[in-house]
Amino acid sequence: MTPPDNRITGKKINFMATCLCDAIFADAAKCSVQVLKKFGCDIIFPESQTCCGQPAFNSGDFESARKVIMHTIDAFGGNDYPVVVPSGSCAAMLFDSALIAFKDADKPVFEKVAHFARRVWELNDFLVNALGVEKIGGKLKARIAVHNSCHTKNTGTPEAMKKLLESIDGVELAQYNADGCCGFGGTFSVVFPQLSEEVGINKVDNILACKPDIITAADTSCLLHQYGIAKRRGLEYPAKHVCQVYVEAMKNGGLL
Repeated sequence: MTPPDNRITGKKINFMATCLCDAIFADAAKCSVQVLKKFGCDIIFPESQTCCGQPAFNSGDFESARKVIMHTIDAFGGNDYPVVVPSGSCAAMLFDSALIAFKDADKPVFEKVAHFARRVWELNDFLVNALGVEKIGGKLKARIAVHNSCHTKNTGTPEAMKKLLESIDGVELAQYNADGCCGFGGTFSVVFPQLSEEVGINKVDNILACKPDIITAADTSCLLHQYGIAKRRGLEYPAKHVCQVYVEAMKNGGLL
């Protein structure tokens, strides 16, 4: 996934909560907002927002995906500010896959989608590469294993997240083998559950082998999948969205 050039920046932003934050990981969304506010963002939350369209797109139902994508574009159409997303996969759906979904559309429609793509940022990428944030600060004595989701490859997210985590006093980033897919893949895990599980077991076993205190990622979907695999095997899996880690560190350091 490759973000577009000349993306729109600024501290006046829109926040896209994502389906998983809405349904399961409300605290991840809350922590994301706290972090963004800490670094000076003025946040707008369009209440008509829904899904990014990824489930339909990944299932090959481009017609349904286009409807959902266009609804998202319209939901955030009240301004031209950046749209910041606490999910690498949802962000990539809107700045990359949406262009594929609309590749045969009429020119005005495609240009509308392409312009919206320039507004979309994953949160860590936005903090470092749009706002110029150098450090999170605070303190947290923890050995942390980082999962970089497939959708964040070739984006600014992995390096940004690494930079911000390393800026926290007391954090040690754990190294492990098999730094690849965890097997979730959205609807892939539904259509091919056995294969998805096998890939996930390999990821979980490799992460746990480095004995982390926390497993973190920019994608709650990957963490949900990994946590489920670990739980079914009777294993502890201390997974947290990266913004939950940031907030914990900031609170420990008296910054929040």
